[in-house]
Amino acid sequence: MHEGCLVGIDVGSTRVKALVVDLDGRELSGGRAETPWRITSSGAEAAPEDIYEAALAATRSALEGASDQRVLGVGVTGMAEALALLGGRGRVVAPAIAWYDGRGEQERDELEQQFGADRFTSLTGLPVSTTASIVKLRWIRRHVPGAAAARCALSVPEYIAHRLGGMRAAELSLASRTGLLDVGRARWATELFEWAGLPESLFPAALPAGSLLGTVVDPPAGLSRLRGAAIAMGGQDHQCAAVGAGVISPRDMLNSCGTAEAFVRSIVPLGPSDLIAAVATGVGVGCHVVPGYQAVLAGRPFGLVLAPVYDLFGWEDGPGTRSPSGAAGGVPGRHTSVTGGSAGERARLNTELSFSFDEATGRSCLAGIGPGVSASQAKEVAADEVLRRSFILYAAVERLGGPVDRVVMTGGWARVGGLDRRKIERFPGVCFTAVREPGARGAALFSGLAAGLFPGIESFPVPPLEPPASA
Repeated sequence: MHEGCLVGIDVGSTRVKALVVDLDGRELSGGRAETPWRITSSGAEAAPEDIYEAALAATRSALEGASDQRVLGVGVTGMAEALALLGGRGRVVAPAIAWYDGRGEQERDELEQQFGADRFTSLTGLPVSTTASIVKLRWIRRHVPGAAAARCALSVPEYIAHRLGGMRAAELSLASRTGLLDVGRARWATELFEWAGLPESLFPAALPAGSLLGTVVDPPAGLSRLRGAAIAMGGQDHQCAAVGAGVISPRDMLNSCGTAEAFVRSIVPLGPSDLIAAVATGVGVGCHVVPGYQAVLAGRPFGLVLAPVYDLFGWEDGPGTRSPSGAAGGVPGRHTSVTGGSAGERARLNTELSFSFDEATGRSCLAGIGPGVSASQAKEVAADEVLRRSFILYAAVERLGGPVDRVVMTGGWARVGGLDRRKIERFPGVCFTAVREPGARGAALFSGLAAGLFPGIESFPVPPLEPPASA
């Protein structure tokens, strides 16, 4: 029997998390660092090197709190779409643009008009939007001096794995979010590279999650315990979190609720026409980290939208409520929790107030504030609109994959008072994962697969689940 531990790194939109687990999948110690975005007029960007340093800081913190067991593997998961563009000698030649950044509207329109929306979707399983890397990359090459010198493109998690000593490689679930992968064939789509004017060699070969990328030979300062550890990709963060939370069966669904909300479930692979129909309902389809399945992913801003509202009007501090650990600036205040109220009360509020937000950027607008409107009412209306869209996405994912037996909830916003109760009323078999960091846990387990500690994903340790607290 092997002795040692595994490390998982999850590059999130708000924070970079690191987690140490034992070989039974139990969480031993964690660490965090802020994702070092620079705010821009369209969203945010960051230097890939700064995100790498944040990952190292989180990993050092996690290992400081763990025993001196040998680290057998390190896996990386994280946000998709944001790219690290590397020129000669691995030098970064452009900033990484956040997935929710709104740059590229002209390029998005060109993709739709010149390539065709249905043709694009039938290949990629994605809608035409500013989110996809193909749009961001076209914008970068037009507007960032020196970007044309790029010789390799890696997603930010892939870049971190490479910097740790892994070979340059793409991972299939992350590649699925670029808008350059033919998801039906699980390979790069030559016709999309031709449209974008890019050499197909810009992206390395796309491998399954858990593939061995190498070992840590020259560990970063303060991380000598990583020496000799197997390096692996855990894939796209929401899919890796599903594995970390034990959500693998097609009858289960993950509701990950953080800066972004995502509904994730496994389905049998779809054909081109079915991909078009699926995307028309508001979901995306891509390669899964679970072998043999595609992943249905319905995602949108959640905490990105609600955190500014709660920051402005106050966080609930009643029994059973809390501010989400994943939301920036969430300081508990004196206001009551969002309980949902009666249908009549919500209807009355909605005649006085209105709340809207942009799905692409998360920017929001609260209008109609007048005499007598309270802070709790303003939060109520914002929560109503965010949850209304959540329920629409859930229904679309359920229709595509058939009946759901269980919804497993996770993320910093999963237990915020009122929001969780209304989801419990709507979703079947709701339970909460007891795992604090399911994305990082999944990445750690995938590194164990790369290290030969597990024969396959089906042998990963299953984490405990918690039922909803009684009202």
